[in-house]
Order: sequence, then C-alpha cells, then structure tokens
Amino acid sequence: MRVVMVSDAHLEGLHDPAQHALVSWLDQLECDHLLLLGDIFHHWWGYRGVVSQRYVPICAALLRFSRRGLPVTFVPGNHDFAVGPFLRDEVGVEVQGHHSRELDGVRFHLAHGDEADASVGYALTRAFLRGRPFAALMRALGPARGEALLRRMAGASRHHPADPGPLLSAQQRWARQRLKNGAQVVVLGHIHVLAHVRFAEGDVIHLGDWAQYRSYLEVEDGVPRLFRLDGAVPERVPISSGPSGIRGPSERGSPAG
Repeated sequence: MRVVMVSDAHLEGLHDPAQHALVSWLDQLECDHLLLLGDIFHHWWGYRGVVSQRYVPICAALLRFSRRGLPVTFVPGNHDFAVGPFLRDEVGVEVQGHHSRELDGVRFHLAHGDEADASVGYALTRAFLRGRPFAALMRALGPARGEALLRRMAGASRHHPADPGPLLSAQQRWARQRLKNGAQVVVLGHIHVLAHVRFAEGDVIHLGDWAQYRSYLEVEDGVPRLFRLDGAVPERVPISSGPSGIRGPSERGSPAG
C-alpha cells in the first residue's frame, strides 16, 4: 500500500505557481490514498455549493483524482478549518480532524499541527475564529465579502516566521504524548519545517510545506520517506528514509535548493 501526504500549500490564486505545481503533480500521482494535512488553501470558508474561483484548478484536480477511485482525506488546518460541505459533497473528499490510522501494520497519528500551540494568544484566536459569532458573521457577509475578509486576515505571507523553535518544541511535546498513547509515527505540518526525528517512543515527521519546499511524504509498506520535487522537473528527490536533522525556514531558498 502506498499512501502520500502533503500539507501547507497555502494556495493563493489562479496564477499561483504552487497551485500549478500541485495540480500537475496530482494529475500524475499514483498512490492508494492521498492525505492533505491542512493549510492547502491560504484561506477558505465553506459556503454550500460555492467555490472560490481562485481554487477551481485544485478542486478540479482533486475531483479528477477521486474519480479514479482513489480516496482523498483532508485534515483541516488553521487557514482552512471551515472547509464546509463543498469538498465532501462536490469533490468526494473525506474531511476528518486529527486522527490515528494503521498503514500496513504501523500506527500513524496525522494532524495539521496547530493543535500543539497552547499559547494564550493562539488559543483565544482559535476559539474566536471557530466560535458561533464568527460563523454568523461569515454567513451574513456571504461568499464575496467573506472571502475578502479572510484574505485580509490571512495576510500576504504564506511562510512561517524564520524561528520555528518554540512551536517546534511544542509540536514535539504534543507528538511524544501521542507516541506514548500508542502511535508509532506522528506526522505534522503547520510550522513549515522539514524533518524526520526519532525519539525513544517513536518517530515524528515534520512535512515541510508545498508552498516553497514542494515536499511530501510517501508511506509504502509502513515505511515513511520524505521527498520533494526538484525544481521545474517533477523528479522525486529523497530527503530521508529514516531519521534526519531538522531543516528550518532559514535553509529554504528555492524549491530546488
């Protein structure tokens, strides 16, 4: 069984190179299950029967993928937690929060990763954005004005701050608790760090991002391996087949770097 995971594309519009690359990659991808671990969209609010024009290419690619009979699971991130019914009902994508699943006998826990941020500021922001008053505001604004508000709130930058240290530590504490609870591998996005780290309890994999790294994870026969696309040529370049050091935003450069 071959499972592929990707996160943090932060797609922004029709002319976004990240969207063009992701659509091309999906149309060529052969796997048994695709898992999208959040922040695929830089901003999204799910209105029934409505999709933003800026995301038509990726939604069409996901529909083509699912029509090949290949399952797609979406684990929402902090930028696209309110995906609503469109992806599920119109595109055929399963939407599921962070969860554990067995892949060829190995137990994985899969999450976007913002769940690990226990800071007061983030907790208050998360509670506000996911609460009923904000949902009522978005319904009242409707798709066009609601999207404009989300676009302003999401900000211009889709890259994480240069120092991921505090969040990296928080994620690894959170992940190690899942390992102690029975997971063997924890896979996380959110902080745009690319790493495969081994602890006594098991492995923690940080997915990097699609926005700049063009990175993704393959799990075949229960073995996880990180890859990224090499420049303009969709050639698989292995990052690791086991534990490796941490590569943070300061090491990024271009997707081919």
